[in-house]
Amino acid sequence: MMNFKTVLSEYENRRSRKSAESTVKRYVNHVRNWREWLTNARSKQIWDADSVDLLIFIEKHTDDGKAPKTITQRVSAISKFYQDMDKLAERGEIPYDVPDNPYDDLDDDDRSLLRGNTKKKESQQKSGGDEYPYLEPDKISQLIDNVPAPRLRNELIIMLLYNCGFRRGELINAKVKHIDRDDCSVFIPPRKSPEWRTVSYNEEYLGFHLDQWLDFGGRESMTYADESDYLFPTNDSTHISADSINRIVKQAAENAGFQEVTAEYSDGRKQHKITPHTLRHSFAMQSINSGIDVRTLQTLLGHEDLDTTLIYLQQSKDEAKENSRSFRPEG
Repeated sequence: MMNFKTVLSEYENRRSRKSAESTVKRYVNHVRNWREWLTNARSKQIWDADSVDLLIFIEKHTDDGKAPKTITQRVSAISKFYQDMDKLAERGEIPYDVPDNPYDDLDDDDRSLLRGNTKKKESQQKSGGDEYPYLEPDKISQLIDNVPAPRLRNELIIMLLYNCGFRRGELINAKVKHIDRDDCSVFIPPRKSPEWRTVSYNEEYLGFHLDQWLDFGGRESMTYADESDYLFPTNDSTHISADSINRIVKQAAENAGFQEVTAEYSDGRKQHKITPHTLRHSFAMQSINSGIDVRTLQTLLGHEDLDTTLIYLQQSKDEAKENSRSFRPEG
């Protein structure tokens, strides 16, 4: 079997036919770093990578403050690597079963990270909106009341996103064994941060839905339930996709009548205000407003850097300041 050094050399040779030497060296370095990151952060080989891995990679670089142009260059190098290797595998020139290009399975919202969400930020600034839009509890209830079918599963998905602050990628990878119903807690394995975390859920809030899903036929009604360890198997796969969760939340907001299109691109794509990450923001803001200290929230959200969590604290303070402007003392 060819080692990685040899494979990378093949990639370098193919790129050299199309790009300048300096560009080729940069691309090779990006692929080398991608492989190293997969090994250290995901315990995976480069041939095992999928779109979830690439999304985490993008989000990590975004959180680290890397410019969208820089991230795009790195992702482009990675995407071209899988394209080139697939062609070589088809010809029998490398003895690997090359996986689908991880970039191909990213949805529009995922790819918007590569653009730095510029259009979204511009539209929020024009409307005076928050950088991290969130929903109040009454809006969450409306969202739950308006989920598309299957209702039990989709209601539970929204409840977990909101009550536990799940990232979308974390929820699709959640397994039944990660749920401790005696302790009302959920174990979340490491993804973007080096540490695992455990979050509690409110038994009165989602306990009934969780029991119905796990014990009374909800989960078992899915075709792949018997061969899956995941919390949310489907009729098509052992676990639900990130894109499906995206559609569920967006459709629920549309049905509830408060979905907004914050930007439209020239190719017809639309940027929506209410997404699965909006529910994570809602969890964070509800926690801050309930008095949870920022260090505890950092742990609950799984943020590696405190500065990322402090954005929520600053947003809460800004809103309090703005609300105080409308106060009119009686006298």
